[in-house]
Amino acid sequence: MINGYDKLTENNGIAMDLPFYEATGAVTRDQAKPHHYDVTLVNTPTWETIASGLCVITFANLTHHYLELASAACVDLDFQGGGYSLGCWFNWQSTATSLNVMGRWATDISGWEVYLFAGGAGQNYLTLRHHHAGTLVGGNPRSACYSTGWTESTWWFMGISRTGGAEAIHYRNGQPVTVVTSGLVDPETCNQDLTMGVRYTKNADYFKGSLWRPRAWNRALTAADWEIIFEKERDWFGV
Repeated sequence: MINGYDKLTENNGIAMDLPFYEATGAVTRDQAKPHHYDVTLVNTPTWETIASGLCVITFANLTHHYLELASAACVDLDFQGGGYSLGCWFNWQSTATSLNVMGRWATDISGWEVYLFAGGAGQNYLTLRHHHAGTLVGGNPRSACYSTGWTESTWWFMGISRTGGAEAIHYRNGQPVTVVTSGLVDPETCNQDLTMGVRYTKNADYFKGSLWRPRAWNRALTAADWEIIFEKERDWFGV
Protein backbone atom coordinates (compact mmCIF):
# COMPACT_ATOMS: atom_id res chain seq x y z
CA MET A 1 0.00 0.00 0.00
CA ILE A 2 1.26 3.50 -0.85
CA ASN A 3 1.14 5.89 2.10
CA GLY A 4 -0.43 9.30 1.52
CA TYR A 5 1.32 12.55 2.35
CA ASP A 6 -0.05 12.81 5.89
CA LYS A 7 0.82 9.17 6.65
CA LEU A 8 4.53 9.51 5.94
CA THR A 9 6.52 9.46 9.18
CA GLU A 10 8.61 12.46 8.19
CA ASN A 11 5.47 14.53 7.53
CA ASN A 12 4.11 14.05 11.02
CA GLY A 13 3.68 17.52 12.49
CA ILE A 14 4.67 19.33 9.30
CA ALA A 15 3.44 22.94 9.34
CA MET A 16 4.88 24.26 6.06
CA ASP A 17 6.10 22.53 2.90
CA LEU A 18 7.05 24.43 -0.28
CA PRO A 19 8.13 21.93 -2.99
CA PHE A 20 7.91 24.57 -5.76
CA TYR A 21 5.64 22.45 -7.96
CA GLU A 22 4.45 25.51 -9.90
CA ALA A 23 7.75 26.09 -11.74
CA THR A 24 6.43 29.46 -12.93
CA GLY A 25 4.58 32.52 -11.72
CA ALA A 26 4.70 34.89 -8.76
CA VAL A 27 3.45 32.54 -6.01
CA THR A 28 4.27 29.11 -4.65
CA ARG A 29 1.78 27.10 -2.63
CA ASP A 30 2.16 25.35 0.67
CA GLN A 31 1.50 21.61 0.50
CA ALA A 32 1.37 20.97 4.26
CA LYS A 33 -1.97 20.29 5.90
CA PRO A 34 -2.38 23.84 7.31
CA HIS A 35 -2.13 25.24 3.73
CA HIS A 36 -0.73 28.70 4.30
CA TYR A 37 -2.28 30.04 1.12
CA ASP A 38 0.19 31.47 -1.39
CA VAL A 39 3.78 32.41 -0.62
CA THR A 40 4.76 35.40 -2.74
CA LEU A 41 7.91 35.59 -4.88
CA VAL A 42 8.95 39.22 -4.50
CA ASN A 43 10.80 40.99 -7.34
CA THR A 44 10.84 37.90 -9.55
CA PRO A 45 13.43 35.45 -8.26
CA THR A 46 14.04 32.92 -11.06
CA TRP A 47 12.41 29.54 -11.54
CA GLU A 48 15.27 27.30 -12.61
CA THR A 49 15.30 23.66 -13.75
CA ILE A 50 18.47 21.90 -12.59
CA ALA A 51 20.13 18.98 -14.41
CA SER A 52 17.94 16.34 -12.73
CA GLY A 53 14.78 18.07 -13.97
CA LEU A 54 13.81 19.43 -10.53
CA CYS A 55 12.61 23.03 -10.39
CA VAL A 56 14.25 25.27 -7.79
CA ILE A 57 14.12 28.99 -7.07
CA THR A 58 17.27 31.02 -7.72
CA PHE A 59 17.95 34.36 -6.06
CA ALA A 60 20.21 35.96 -8.63
CA ASN A 61 21.47 39.02 -6.80
CA LEU A 62 21.91 40.62 -3.41
CA THR A 63 19.53 43.51 -3.87
CA HIS A 64 15.88 42.54 -3.86
CA HIS A 65 14.83 38.88 -4.39
CA TYR A 66 12.97 37.05 -1.60
CA LEU A 67 9.85 35.09 -0.60
CA GLU A 68 7.27 36.24 1.93
CA LEU A 69 4.17 35.01 3.73
CA ALA A 70 1.95 37.31 5.76
CA SER A 71 2.09 36.80 9.52
CA ALA A 72 -1.66 36.19 9.76
CA ALA A 73 -1.29 33.13 7.51
CA CYS A 74 1.45 31.46 9.54
CA VAL A 75 0.67 31.92 13.22
CA ASP A 76 1.54 28.23 13.73
CA LEU A 77 5.15 29.13 12.89
CA ASP A 78 5.33 31.35 15.97
CA PHE A 79 7.57 28.84 17.74
CA GLN A 80 8.19 29.48 21.41
CA GLY A 81 8.63 26.75 24.01
CA GLY A 82 9.11 23.10 23.11
CA GLY A 83 10.36 21.49 19.93
CA TYR A 84 10.28 22.54 16.30
CA SER A 85 12.26 21.79 13.14
CA LEU A 86 13.36 23.62 9.99
CA GLY A 87 14.75 22.18 6.78
CA CYS A 88 15.54 22.93 3.14
CA TRP A 89 18.01 22.33 0.33
CA PHE A 90 20.23 25.27 -0.59
CA ASN A 91 23.20 26.13 -2.80
CA TRP A 92 24.54 29.50 -1.73
CA GLN A 93 26.80 31.53 -3.96
CA SER A 94 27.74 34.66 -2.10
CA THR A 95 30.70 35.74 0.00
CA ALA A 96 28.64 38.54 1.51
CA THR A 97 28.80 38.55 5.28
CA SER A 98 25.29 37.42 6.20
CA LEU A 99 22.53 35.79 4.11
CA ASN A 100 19.07 34.94 5.43
CA VAL A 101 17.64 31.50 4.73
CA MET A 102 14.31 31.78 6.55
CA GLY A 103 12.81 33.35 9.62
CA ARG A 104 9.93 34.98 11.43
CA TRP A 105 11.52 37.51 13.77
CA ALA A 106 12.37 41.06 14.77
CA THR A 107 15.97 41.61 15.86
CA ASP A 108 16.39 41.84 19.63
CA ILE A 109 12.63 41.68 20.10
CA SER A 110 11.07 38.32 19.19
CA GLY A 111 11.00 35.24 16.97
CA TRP A 112 13.53 32.96 15.24
CA GLU A 113 15.77 33.05 12.17
CA VAL A 114 18.22 30.86 10.23
CA TYR A 115 21.05 32.53 8.35
CA LEU A 116 24.41 31.80 6.70
CA PHE A 117 27.55 33.75 7.50
CA ALA A 118 30.61 33.67 5.23
CA GLY A 119 33.60 33.43 7.54
CA GLY A 120 36.15 32.23 4.97
CA ALA A 121 38.76 29.44 5.20
CA GLY A 122 36.10 26.78 5.58
CA GLN A 123 34.42 28.62 8.43
CA ASN A 124 31.09 29.24 6.77
CA TYR A 125 28.47 29.24 9.50
CA LEU A 126 24.82 28.22 9.64
CA THR A 127 23.09 29.78 12.64
CA LEU A 128 19.73 29.37 14.35
CA ARG A 129 19.06 32.46 16.41
CA HIS A 130 16.28 33.35 18.85
CA HIS A 131 15.39 36.93 19.71
CA HIS A 132 14.16 38.22 23.05
CA ALA A 133 12.51 41.25 24.56
CA GLY A 134 14.84 42.74 27.14
CA THR A 135 18.22 41.16 27.82
CA LEU A 136 19.38 37.73 28.92
CA VAL A 137 22.13 36.93 31.37
CA GLY A 138 25.19 38.84 30.17
CA GLY A 139 23.10 41.57 28.57
CA ASN A 140 22.48 39.85 25.23
CA PRO A 141 18.96 40.00 23.73
CA ARG A 142 19.76 37.03 21.44
CA SER A 143 20.57 33.35 21.94
CA ALA A 144 21.87 31.09 19.20
CA CYS A 145 23.58 27.93 18.02
CA TYR A 146 25.73 27.44 14.92
CA SER A 147 27.60 24.86 12.87
CA THR A 148 30.47 25.31 10.40
CA GLY A 149 31.59 23.75 7.13
CA TRP A 150 28.73 24.88 4.89
CA THR A 151 30.84 25.29 1.76
CA GLU A 152 29.57 27.62 -0.95
CA SER A 153 28.63 26.57 -4.48
CA THR A 154 27.40 23.10 -3.58
CA TRP A 155 23.99 21.66 -2.73
CA TRP A 156 23.39 20.96 0.97
CA PHE A 157 20.39 19.52 2.77
CA MET A 158 19.98 21.48 5.98
CA GLY A 159 18.03 20.22 8.98
CA ILE A 160 17.64 21.81 12.40
CA SER A 161 15.80 20.16 15.30
CA ARG A 162 15.17 22.34 18.32
CA THR A 163 14.39 19.78 21.02
CA GLY A 164 13.50 22.26 23.74
CA GLY A 165 15.73 23.67 26.43
CA ALA A 166 19.11 25.16 25.57
CA GLU A 167 20.03 22.97 22.60
CA ALA A 168 19.28 22.39 18.92
CA ILE A 169 20.81 19.76 16.65
CA HIS A 170 22.04 20.66 13.15
CA TYR A 171 21.99 18.07 10.36
CA ARG A 172 23.89 18.25 7.08
CA ASN A 173 22.87 15.79 4.36
CA GLY A 174 20.97 13.72 6.90
CA GLN A 175 23.74 13.46 9.49
CA PRO A 176 24.25 15.42 12.74
CA VAL A 177 27.15 17.87 12.87
CA THR A 178 28.96 19.60 15.72
CA VAL A 179 27.02 22.55 17.10
CA VAL A 180 28.25 25.45 19.22
CA THR A 181 25.55 27.08 21.34
CA SER A 182 25.18 30.16 23.48
CA GLY A 183 22.37 28.39 25.30
CA LEU A 184 19.08 28.74 23.43
CA VAL A 185 16.28 30.49 25.30
CA ASP A 186 12.67 30.20 24.12
CA PRO A 187 12.01 33.01 21.62
CA GLU A 188 9.46 35.67 22.43
CA THR A 189 6.11 35.44 20.65
CA CYS A 190 6.33 37.11 17.24
CA ASN A 191 3.83 38.53 14.74
CA GLN A 192 6.24 39.23 11.85
CA ASP A 193 5.82 37.98 8.28
CA LEU A 194 7.71 34.82 7.36
CA THR A 195 10.58 35.70 5.02
CA MET A 196 12.96 33.52 3.02
CA GLY A 197 16.02 35.09 1.45
CA VAL A 198 15.91 38.46 3.20
CA ARG A 199 16.08 40.16 6.60
CA TYR A 200 12.71 40.69 8.32
CA THR A 201 12.86 44.37 7.32
CA LYS A 202 12.98 43.19 3.67
CA ASN A 203 15.88 45.43 2.76
CA ALA A 204 19.11 43.58 3.69
CA ASP A 205 20.84 40.20 4.17
CA TYR A 206 19.63 38.98 0.77
CA PHE A 207 20.31 35.35 -0.10
CA LYS A 208 22.20 34.63 -3.32
CA GLY A 209 21.97 31.16 -4.83
CA SER A 210 19.26 28.51 -5.11
CA LEU A 211 16.70 27.10 -2.70
CA TRP A 212 14.38 24.09 -2.77
CA ARG A 213 11.58 22.90 -0.54
CA PRO A 214 11.74 25.00 2.65
CA ARG A 215 9.88 23.14 5.41
CA ALA A 216 8.91 23.60 9.05
CA TRP A 217 7.53 21.22 11.66
CA ASN A 218 5.94 21.75 15.06
CA ARG A 219 8.07 18.98 16.56
CA ALA A 220 11.75 18.10 16.80
CA LEU A 221 12.52 15.63 14.01
CA THR A 222 14.67 12.66 14.95
CA ALA A 223 17.97 11.66 13.35
CA ALA A 224 16.09 8.89 11.55
CA ASP A 225 13.59 11.41 10.14
CA TRP A 226 16.34 13.58 8.68
CA GLU A 227 18.12 10.61 7.17
CA ILE A 228 14.91 9.34 5.56
CA ILE A 229 14.23 12.71 3.94
CA PHE A 230 17.79 13.05 2.69
CA GLU A 231 17.88 9.55 1.20
CA LYS A 232 14.58 10.16 -0.61
CA GLU A 233 15.71 13.44 -2.15
CA ARG A 234 19.49 13.24 -2.60
CA ASP A 235 19.42 11.91 -6.17
CA TRP A 236 17.81 15.14 -7.38
CA PHE A 237 21.02 16.93 -6.42
CA GLY A 238 23.60 14.27 -7.26
CA VAL A 239 24.79 13.82 -3.67
